[in-house]
Amino acid sequence: MIKGINHITLAVADLDVSFKFYREILGLVPQFKSKSTAYFKNGNLWLALSKSSSRLQTNPSDYTHFAFDVSSDHFDELACRIVKSGSKIFKENSSEGLSLYFLDPDGHKLEIHIGDLNSRLCKYKAMNSGDHEFFETSFIRSAAEADIGNLTELALRSKAFWGYSQEFIEACRPHLEITAEYIRSWPVKVLEHHGKLLGFYSLKVITGEQRLDNLWIEPNEIKKGYGRLLFKNALIEAKNLHWDHFKMAVEPESVAFYNKMGAVMIGSVKSRLNDDLFLPHMEMRIFE
Repeated sequence: MIKGINHITLAVADLDVSFKFYREILGLVPQFKSKSTAYFKNGNLWLALSKSSSRLQTNPSDYTHFAFDVSSDHFDELACRIVKSGSKIFKENSSEGLSLYFLDPDGHKLEIHIGDLNSRLCKYKAMNSGDHEFFETSFIRSAAEADIGNLTELALRSKAFWGYSQEFIEACRPHLEITAEYIRSWPVKVLEHHGKLLGFYSLKVITGEQRLDNLWIEPNEIKKGYGRLLFKNALIEAKNLHWDHFKMAVEPESVAFYNKMGAVMIGSVKSRLNDDLFLPHMEMRIFE
């Protein structure tokens, strides 16, 4: 039920001094800073610094703790088991997302948490406070349920880039719709830059065929290298699924791009909307 470390929070006596240390000495990438909190992200690590006057004590009773990532399906069951075990609850939850703060038998402070850095940043952005500072760069993350409407519209805009009529694009909507169930069932990865979604891809098994089911880029961001970034990330994700290949039905004008990425033509597939429309069918082999 525990999926891994969700984030690490360290209590610090002087936030500015610690922020400079983690940013300039250790090279962590800042994502957010306020008067009391700072967030960094490197790879899969989400590190939080929390200002705490008790860090000045010899034996501090501060907020330093480790948080474990837990799925929403298992949170209540696990939380109940922890409470019934007699573990001491050291803090009531006041942050975004479900959390339970508890002590292990040796007094180490632990947390189980639902949410991620993106959902936490969205909370702070919604607050629109003057003392909040965000440090945003391009990064690829898992899609969240809050993204689903934006992803569907992005896919439709990207599809329209290839010259289809508006009537045809609207007919595509049911087939390009990204739902909450879809992102819970299949890998869906989003490319975000300065808080804006620039593109996404998804992997899915369709009638027994391993597919790159979606790869869409905002029309005004096409041919800027974002498609290449997402495709390379899709290869990594496919390896994690133990796939040795995937196939894709692509737009005719995008064949050259997929050829450059290493994919080969294997035939054509009929459009689900027009019996007279056939799309190139391509395959990408995945090598170690």
